[in-house]
Amino acid sequence: MTAAPRKRRHHFKSVRLSDPAITPFGQWPPTNRTFYAAFRQWLIDSGYADSTVQQYGTAARIALGWLNKPHWAIDVEADIERVRVHVMERPQGNGTRQTYLKGLAKFETYLRHRRDAKPKQKPINWPHYVGSLPTWLAADVRAYVAHHRRSWPIDARHESTISLLSQTTRYLRWAVSVATLDDLATFAPALWHDYVDHRLDHGISPVTLNIELSQHQNLLLFLAEQGRQVCQRMLRVEPLDPGSSLPRDVPCEHVRLLWQEIERDANHAHTNPRRLGIMDRAWFLLMVLSGLRTCEVRRMQLPDLDLAARTLRVNQSKGLKDRVVYLGQPSVEALEVYLAQVRGPAPSEHVFVYRQRPLTRTYCRHRLCTYGERCGLHVTPHQLRHTAATLLLNAGAPLPTVQHILGHRRIDTTLGYTRLYDPVVAADYYRAMQQIEAQMGLEEDSGSSPLAPGTLLALLDSLHEGTLNEGQKETLGTLRAGILALAEEVGRGP
Repeated sequence: MTAAPRKRRHHFKSVRLSDPAITPFGQWPPTNRTFYAAFRQWLIDSGYADSTVQQYGTAARIALGWLNKPHWAIDVEADIERVRVHVMERPQGNGTRQTYLKGLAKFETYLRHRRDAKPKQKPINWPHYVGSLPTWLAADVRAYVAHHRRSWPIDARHESTISLLSQTTRYLRWAVSVATLDDLATFAPALWHDYVDHRLDHGISPVTLNIELSQHQNLLLFLAEQGRQVCQRMLRVEPLDPGSSLPRDVPCEHVRLLWQEIERDANHAHTNPRRLGIMDRAWFLLMVLSGLRTCEVRRMQLPDLDLAARTLRVNQSKGLKDRVVYLGQPSVEALEVYLAQVRGPAPSEHVFVYRQRPLTRTYCRHRLCTYGERCGLHVTPHQLRHTAATLLLNAGAPLPTVQHILGHRRIDTTLGYTRLYDPVVAADYYRAMQQIEAQMGLEEDSGSSPLAPGTLLALLDSLHEGTLNEGQKETLGTLRAGILALAEEVGRGP
């Protein structure tokens, strides 16, 4: 019996593209073949699935074959844009076209990486923000933004510029629609109060309006320092009272549920979920145990991380302040596993990278929402920071220590976390309530007395609702069991 012919193993070199304008792979210069193979390996090291590597690799073949020039002679912007236009004009399905465009974007990133070039900056849509403003006011806004950009970290300049423009020009754009803006004196308190009424009618919160007021006053102060005439009364306008609000922490039970979901991914059988789970475990612990902000996680640099000393230097964080953050042993172990098994080489020194790039500002929130949906929770990254503060305070950490760890400028901010759970206040309330119930004669109706076990149990249960560590919960459990045993003994009588 004759053996069946052996099927040839699939190889990307065997794939022939239907576009006659593309030079076949066999006719490429050797340097381009090597460069293409390195690009595919870069995708594999980034954790892409085999199918994605094939699709993005095909897009790179289109670029190298259609341009038909050495890779080192390719103009990253002009030539890749020409290839992008060519792909758009080719008769093919929309799904295929979009996949090739994504692959071209990834190939452009790799070209920049190989040349150590900076990523292309996203353009600012200036016409949207200042297009409706008078020319003189638009110039003032541009100067104000340029002044602030000098003090922002490079990787945060784009998003910070968008945020500042949005907060600064929203009021200005509204003012243009209702008043004639001849000079800065036009911006008087009466016009601002009309704007406040307009925004409140549309459901905008006082907190948002206070941010816009602060930015507008900062703009006027900036221009006043340059000798411009501004309305001094506008600088004295007080912000709205936003009311008092408590920080929202995450109960330990919910933290445990999220942790279980992350661990499930970190031990997944498939490579992609496992890589993400290992990375998510590391930054999750940094937020819960060290109180890091999302932006601080995203900007972490390898030289600032000292795992042996269990410390992290946070540079130029909120308020342009530096501080040293201490790491718990679980965080250190999670980081060691992530750095050894997942991170690999990257074009930057950021600790956390995804697809060879630093994390986006929405990555942590998106991943946390994914884990939360699995266990029926809605948790934001900043709530994990609140949880870190509450856990530290409940464990007896002094206020100044917690203030330093979290990087709060004022200790009043740190004090806000003590209101989440205050056992002294709870005990005082129940002690006073015993006397009130006795004075009103309620203890006879309820069958309780000032020293009744039920009152003590209610006090313990109220404490248990706070964010407690395992030791505190164990202590409360012991006390509760003792009270129940005492009540049973008293009930039996002599």
